[in-house]
Amino acid sequence: MKTRRWLCWLLAVLLLVPGLVFADEEQTAPGDSALVEQISGTYAQAQKTAKVSSFKGYCGAYVARQLYLLGINAKYESHNGRQTYDAYCHLSYTTGGYTVTAYPAKSYTLSEALTAIAQKDPAATCILVGFEKSPSAAGQKFGHTLFIHGIEDGQIYFSDNCGRWVGGVHYKEGEPIACSLEDFAATYKKCKLDGVIHFERTVSSIIYSTLSHAQWEQDQ
Repeated sequence: MKTRRWLCWLLAVLLLVPGLVFADEEQTAPGDSALVEQISGTYAQAQKTAKVSSFKGYCGAYVARQLYLLGINAKYESHNGRQTYDAYCHLSYTTGGYTVTAYPAKSYTLSEALTAIAQKDPAATCILVGFEKSPSAAGQKFGHTLFIHGIEDGQIYFSDNCGRWVGGVHYKEGEPIACSLEDFAATYKKCKLDGVIHFERTVSSIIYSTLSHAQWEQDQ
């Protein structure tokens, strides 16, 4: 009987203080969680659809998987790191219906390009970065590319196809990274920029994105 009275009292307290149970959820920044979850989920899907455990050495393939899985491309299109920027910079729309805005290295540094995108849209998403060359032996020949899922509250959210030190912290392949623009630029300061692409979603791209996801489900 005492146990029953105690349970009734506890239930009454919880009903009177509804915010108590969900305090942790309310303290979580939803934008941050959404981008981090998106990066992790896309990496897992990329591994599954490509049937690989690692994309090390294949940055173009990793970026291509992300573009396809997020609906930016309606079909899978892969290029090496050096070719990826060039494949999109002259387009008006992607096959998934996203508009394309290019920021070429001849007119922008990496920091300037990302700053211009953030000033245009403080919550910008879907940004491709292409490097003509990177310090590694393979990078000298094939360049490097990566995909930024979003810029939020001055933080850049992305992942890379290999382990990477950013701001004094080591991140594994595919692991979500959130860093300042300064840390991002410093991480890739030894790479020769090809350019930056900003893909922007349109009404038509929502349809393409839905079709792309349906195709991915069918492929499983």
